[in-house]
Amino acid sequence: MKVKKTSVPANSLTHRYHPYSYSDAYVCEFHSEKRVGADDILIAFRTDMPAWVEALFRLRNLLVRPFGLRGSNKEETGDKEQFVRAIRDGGSYHGTKVSDKSPTETILQSDDKHLRAYISVYVESSGEHRYRAFVITIVQFKYWLGYIYFYTIYPFHHLIVKTMCRHVINKRISS
Repeated sequence: MKVKKTSVPANSLTHRYHPYSYSDAYVCEFHSEKRVGADDILIAFRTDMPAWVEALFRLRNLLVRPFGLRGSNKEETGDKEQFVRAIRDGGSYHGTKVSDKSPTETILQSDDKHLRAYISVYVESSGEHRYRAFVITIVQFKYWLGYIYFYTIYPFHHLIVKTMCRHVINKRISS
């Protein structure tokens, strides 16, 4: 399965978040016998990471702590059932919250004193068990330290998003 950079879908709720400092979108197409929604993919992103991605998040968390930035990863998700309930019900959990939701999209927001980040999963179904999933990232810098932080991790961002899409779709979603 290919994951490729694309534009944000015209019907995405993320268009409500202008102005923003950075955005990108990736799309992957897949087949699944079961019904797949944005919540399913977003939950899998946070609860089923490859080991090397988890290790990078742990390293990032150690490096940014002295600058007052919050880290987030699978371990901080804590109780998986509470996290799943927050995503499905549009709630909040451990510093993140569902900021917007529709039948085709869920947007998770994380605030820090230096930046605000959104990750959106938008899913289109073309019938016959065919899907297109878009993973959209939006970042709003609050001041210069957010900019420095984001562009320090930027080279890894693309690699991680593409890896997570392939991992989650292949392992947890597609059939």
